[in-house]
Amino acid sequence: MYQHIIFDLDGTLTDSGRGILNSVRYALDKMGVAVPEEKVLRRFIGPPLTGSFIKWCGMSQARAEEGLRLFRERYIPTGWRENRVYPGIRPLLRALKGRGCRLYVATGKSEESALRVLAYFGLLPYLDGVAAPKPEDLTADKAQMIRSLCPAGPESVIVGDTLGDVQAGLDAGVDSIAVGYGFGEWPEEAQKKATHFVQTVSALGECLLGETPRERGIFLTLEGLDGCGKTTQRETVRRLMEDLGYETVVTREPGGCPISEKIRELLLSAANSEMTPTTEALLYAASRAQHTHEVIAPALKSGKAVICDRYVDSSLAYQGGGRELGIDTILQYNQAGMQGLVPDVTICFEIDRATSLKRRYAASAPDRMELAEDAFFARTEEAFRTLKGRWPDRYLTLDGRGAPEEVEALLSEKLPAFLQKKGLI
Repeated sequence: MYQHIIFDLDGTLTDSGRGILNSVRYALDKMGVAVPEEKVLRRFIGPPLTGSFIKWCGMSQARAEEGLRLFRERYIPTGWRENRVYPGIRPLLRALKGRGCRLYVATGKSEESALRVLAYFGLLPYLDGVAAPKPEDLTADKAQMIRSLCPAGPESVIVGDTLGDVQAGLDAGVDSIAVGYGFGEWPEEAQKKATHFVQTVSALGECLLGETPRERGIFLTLEGLDGCGKTTQRETVRRLMEDLGYETVVTREPGGCPISEKIRELLLSAANSEMTPTTEALLYAASRAQHTHEVIAPALKSGKAVICDRYVDSSLAYQGGGRELGIDTILQYNQAGMQGLVPDVTICFEIDRATSLKRRYAASAPDRMELAEDAFFARTEEAFRTLKGRWPDRYLTLDGRGAPEEVEALLSEKLPAFLQKKGLI
């Protein structure tokens, strides 16, 4: 097994294509230049951008430099986050560290940009060193970067998605693993230059470890008063988790599977106004038991990130607090059906009940739960405060009163940092 493993960044650890291409399109639109077809546009990923503007858009040197300026105008504040860790990379890095390997990144990306990406996406803690061009460097010599990170010889290997990575390994006297899932093109002759060639992240794990690492997924729930914006932000959470390298399952409660959806109809129908608080609580628990068994537990076992719009905390707040059955009583009702699955992170969007009422009635006709009196919602609001105090380590509380785009920006900033703080990524 290799003891020193150097990874390229773009196209090997992360898929940076979205942010790069969106920023190239932005620059071309600003300049009034026709955007090339997708096949040509993807050639902008990797090589120096000024050269690509000249080669593929017929620009002069001065015009290409203007294109680069406009590219940075969008990429520096926004585009760098439009990145995605390849699924399977994070458990691979964890497994390699667990076996005592020393891990590095060597990239042609500027040192500032590389460190920012690695830190935001939670990859920096796995690394023993990063080599990247500094502001004063005029060129990016990857072979020299490799030499600066680790010794030559059979215990060291460079992993990259382009022939340039393979050649850098040859020049530095280390083995190479070429990956076919990135941005490089690999005809048969090019593949032969690498020590190993793999098509997928799973195959990379087999090559480096002799197995494909598998970990339990991450369980995230969205909570808050009705109208707090959690359902609107489900897509944001999904995108963030996929950017962090997870396959996702997005679901909801009550519901999420056929039996639980039928229970949902019973619970929310305004025709069932005579339902007792205990019946209501037990129906929520029954719906959750089926949902956990059928959807949540299998997805977590397979390593996916489960994003659930409401879970047991809603029952604790609405039935435990709002219906005055007591938080501990509701916990007992749900204990068996939850199979011990407590959310890793609960994202709570905080609004006051007056704003909640206004938003609920503006959105649609109220359901049975939403027809309750104000005192019910006051108790529910207080119960959510109690829950946040009881389990502060898993609650990420965000102000839900802003416009959707403001809440999305706040979520994009806070969630990755919260996951890193908890050691989940």
